[in-house]
Amino acid sequence: MNFIMKRVIDFVAKYPVLITALVCVVFYFLPFKPKPFGDGEYHEGTIQLIQYILNGFQGTVRIDKGLFTLFYYLVPYSLGYVFHNDTLFYLLGVAYNSIITCWAIQYIFASFDLMSFPTRTKFWTIIVLNLFPIHVYYAMGILAESAAFLGVSLFIYAWLKIIANSNAVKYYLMLSFSLVIVSGTRPNLLPFLVLFTLYFLTIKSEWKNKVIFISSLGLMLLFLALVEKKINNTDGAFKKDIFRRHLLWSRYELRDNPFNWLPQDGQKEFATSDYLHNLAKRDELDSICRVNHFDKTDYYIKWVTNDIIQNPGLTLRQYSLKFFQSQTFVISPIMKYNKSNFVKWSIHIYINAINYLLIFFSIAAIVVMNKQKKYQLMMPFLLFWGWSLVYVFIFHSEQRYMFPVRPVMVFLFGYYLNYYFNGNTSSKNSQVE
Repeated sequence: MNFIMKRVIDFVAKYPVLITALVCVVFYFLPFKPKPFGDGEYHEGTIQLIQYILNGFQGTVRIDKGLFTLFYYLVPYSLGYVFHNDTLFYLLGVAYNSIITCWAIQYIFASFDLMSFPTRTKFWTIIVLNLFPIHVYYAMGILAESAAFLGVSLFIYAWLKIIANSNAVKYYLMLSFSLVIVSGTRPNLLPFLVLFTLYFLTIKSEWKNKVIFISSLGLMLLFLALVEKKINNTDGAFKKDIFRRHLLWSRYELRDNPFNWLPQDGQKEFATSDYLHNLAKRDELDSICRVNHFDKTDYYIKWVTNDIIQNPGLTLRQYSLKFFQSQTFVISPIMKYNKSNFVKWSIHIYINAINYLLIFFSIAAIVVMNKQKKYQLMMPFLLFWGWSLVYVFIFHSEQRYMFPVRPVMVFLFGYYLNYYFNGNTSSKNSQVE
């Protein structure tokens, strides 16, 4: 029996990419998936981008969120564009996302190899990853999550190579490119780029490497900014409206219903009193702005700021609960299932048992890194996780805003397991000290 178990553990640890590919195939045939094209912005925008290129770089493109996501989907959509068929676009997009997700897993486990994590650590990590494979679930739609998952996985691998004193130029280019992917798919993470860049300038490294990183990052971001300015057809008023909605909704999340963590998307049968109060307050503030000719965005910011100052206890409670709520990764089609509350809440509890396992192990890993004085290893992860939380504290805590932290938490989970399996000592064979 022990021999069979050892063979199973060795196989799982050796083939995480193969296992991920199989899970992708299984998920494709399951009845619950994200909306195929999300809100349609990436699907529509990518098609418009192809048309823009074919028209001799003339026209405009819908860019509601990150421009890089359109370049990301340009690959599969170009293959099927001649057929102009949404079903084919979806199939190619899902296949492409599955390949990218497998590639990201390859980088995560290559990072484990850099740290000399043992077979047992790899085994339990892939098991926990696939007990609730939210990374695979998001790959089943035309969303930004798969690209972000790859970007962060690439970031972890490149950072480990760099702090292991590798002076190879390719790792600094890889680091900058990974951050472009992350911010280009999740623009709300741009402040993290600023924080990380400032931290990067303080570490001990040759100035040549710092110049390579800063210049390559700056040039790629400048390219995206110039392209977006030239081709974007999205009205600035639309983005301001989204900003106000998320900012105001944040003040009502978990206010009167602190333990109702279901996503709110306008479906009345699932609306909480918090959501209804948010809608009423939006109408009230809009009315005040119309009557007094106030700038809506400025007025919303002032109202939210005053509400935070006037309700410090409520704000602290909301943020404490949001720490967990924003990382639940609830699958909406399941949670909005009307037939059986027992099934729905059993799945809800199961999902979050996995989520919180990763959260608590990640916190433990940060504590261990601090104890071991591995600050260079720890700081980027703290900055990334910390800024992501700050964002959802201040704005609407949609779980997808926290999803890019997933590879970081997976790595931290493996780090703590390695620490535990080594008898609570530092790994002596790790390339990263």
